[in-house]
Amino acid sequence: MSRHSRCLMRLSVVFACAGLATVPASAQAQTGKLPERSSIDPQYKWNVGDMYADAAAWEADFTECTDGVRALAAFKGKVAESPEALLKFLTLREGLGIKLERLSAYAAMLKDQDTRESAPQALAERAHNLGVQWSEATAWFEPEIVALPEGQLLKWCQTDPKLTIYTHHFENLLRQQKHVLSTREEELLAMTGKLASTPHNAFGMLTNADMKFPTIKDGEGKDVELSEGRYFVFLQSPDRPLRERAFRGLMGTYLSYKNTLAALLGGSVQGDVFEARARHYDSALQAAVDPDNVPVAVYDNLIATIHEHLPTFQRYLDIRRHKLGIDKVHQYDLFVPLIDGAAPEIGYDDAVATVIKALAPLSAEYIEPMTQGFHSHWIDVYETPGKRSGAYSMGTYGSHPYMLLNYNGTYEEMFTVAHEMGHSMHSWFTQHNQPPVYGDYPTFLAEVASTCNEVLLGDYLRKHAKDRAERLFLVNTAIEGIRGTVINQTMWAEYEKLVHEAAEKGTPLTYETLGKMYRELVQRYFGPDFAYDDELDGYWSRIPHFYRAFYVYKYATSYCASVALARRVLSDEPNALHDYLGFLKAGSSKYPIDTLKQAGVDMSTPKPIVATMELFNELLDELETLLKNP
Repeated sequence: MSRHSRCLMRLSVVFACAGLATVPASAQAQTGKLPERSSIDPQYKWNVGDMYADAAAWEADFTECTDGVRALAAFKGKVAESPEALLKFLTLREGLGIKLERLSAYAAMLKDQDTRESAPQALAERAHNLGVQWSEATAWFEPEIVALPEGQLLKWCQTDPKLTIYTHHFENLLRQQKHVLSTREEELLAMTGKLASTPHNAFGMLTNADMKFPTIKDGEGKDVELSEGRYFVFLQSPDRPLRERAFRGLMGTYLSYKNTLAALLGGSVQGDVFEARARHYDSALQAAVDPDNVPVAVYDNLIATIHEHLPTFQRYLDIRRHKLGIDKVHQYDLFVPLIDGAAPEIGYDDAVATVIKALAPLSAEYIEPMTQGFHSHWIDVYETPGKRSGAYSMGTYGSHPYMLLNYNGTYEEMFTVAHEMGHSMHSWFTQHNQPPVYGDYPTFLAEVASTCNEVLLGDYLRKHAKDRAERLFLVNTAIEGIRGTVINQTMWAEYEKLVHEAAEKGTPLTYETLGKMYRELVQRYFGPDFAYDDELDGYWSRIPHFYRAFYVYKYATSYCASVALARRVLSDEPNALHDYLGFLKAGSSKYPIDTLKQAGVDMSTPKPIVATMELFNELLDELETLLKNP
């Protein structure tokens, strides 16, 4: 479906780069095969039955939405006749839209818990096809509305109390008026929905279901099946040869499909460029940020400000190089904690208890529903064969949020728990305080609540460190949080910009072209103390976020906003907690830059980014002190 239609459907799926209930992940990593889903304790699996009790209930909603699509199409040419007709259409569209979101979410979760199963794939395909039909059946709506005499639409909103709530919604639509096409053109764009999603769907099936990773030797010489989840466990091992084996094993698998993966990403980028041009945008980047009313200058400002602070990042690499006693830092040296011995582990239940304690400054208003969520089957916890990799929170209006994890027992995964619960609670507060039209938050704000939870968790852990060794680990973890979420995501954001600009100029996006751009960017960011392995030419090929173009920059801007928001709450600034909870409740009822300003952060300036990099530098100072004073 078209970008505008996606905005109308509030299916909220937020991806985060990142198992038997009683087995720590590091132990699992040494036991060979992944546990089967049937062996996982039900308390560690989500309950999709909360959304639909059985297949018959899903089919009933599917039938109702199928009929509803025809009913919506029947309004064509009528909604501009009167405010009453417009309101009737909006009411029907919202009610059916909530059901369609639920259909899609249910099917997606069934598919993601085991991507090898064909029946959930069929459900997801049916739901997606219905979404495309929905887009086609309503493609006339925006052209018909913006064709009203100037001022008429907002006058209706001012004079009809039942339409007043839609004022901001229609102001935002009118703001984008020049990018709304004719009815027939909108219908044609809607028809491309299934084509546009093909590269992303194919990437997911290839990497989650069909791609087979090799068996490698662990530190004791035992055979261990490699997976995306275990890869990150191995990269944190003090055993450097094991880290290298994991890196080359994983990347070797991706490189064996390098031309296919280049074609898939190239196809996705071409789809972005096509829609941007069709809607008369200057670039795919402008088309991506405009729905949130975020200037392209905010994107460019992020990249430029991080460029100014790259010497600070490269200072960290030099500290890492000296601590590890190596000539140059390789990709597989970036995640091992700068401590003696293995990184600490934490079981899932202990991680949940720690997260609850860490987020206590957000008050009982936040903690009570969050705690209920942890114990009410919102979450699918452990990695199993065929399960989608990574982590996400999925929310639909009218249902509780759901979270997919692949918990592996590392501290990094505890931060993932906090992160995804931040998404879920943002959805929970929004949907409990906003009507359906504003019942989701803008994508520019999508990572703020999640990363704010990470900042609060890190602060809590550092304050409660038992000794120097734990403090050292946690300071290093905080540094890695900024490196991974701000610096690395900015680099990926710049890569997306470069790749789309190349496509807009007509440059073929072959594996060689994509690899060359990635290599040059990594070398610029990481500097001379980083050893560039040839496999990194294909590292872009394993990043699912690139199929949701121009999303990753929001991780960086959100983290910088989160640092400012968390500091306000932790320092008990006047109204800080009230402002933050107000941010969580705002949904899309305001433009996102304005929502953040009301919470106390102005992302239209470099100030929050500079402040975050200053914090990064302060953490580096403490890291050096801890390393020098054992």
